[in-house]
Amino acid sequence: MLKKLIVFFLLLTSSHAMPITDDPSFKKVYQEKQNSHKIVLMLYTAKSCPQCAYMKQKVFKDTNVKKFLEEHFVIVEKDINRDDLPEEFKYFGIPTMFFIDSKGGKIGEFIGSSRAASFLEELQKIVMRYEK
Repeated sequence: MLKKLIVFFLLLTSSHAMPITDDPSFKKVYQEKQNSHKIVLMLYTAKSCPQCAYMKQKVFKDTNVKKFLEEHFVIVEKDINRDDLPEEFKYFGIPTMFFIDSKGGKIGEFIGSSRAASFLEELQKIVMRYEK
């Protein structure tokens, strides 16, 4: 039964898939010159997700997190129930955040919610990994 459920879930999530490099939101980010050096933080979310709301309303708005995000990242939000999702970015639960370089390569992933200080540490690790 569990295998059938997993297969159904995978089919459901891939029905509106496309490569990240064809995604209009991703393309737009890198068309804007001021974003050329930034990392895309692609956030998978849903209206019914309380952890997603917590991250967006509390953690992303924390003074230190917000400043760091603005300096190093561009956020692209995808509603898993309404938006087309890039085929190479599979998720198991939400919120899921993918960190993507300008060529569409995944350089990191963060699943779930976190307090601001812990999330900021994760963001700093992503940036350090990207700058190597």
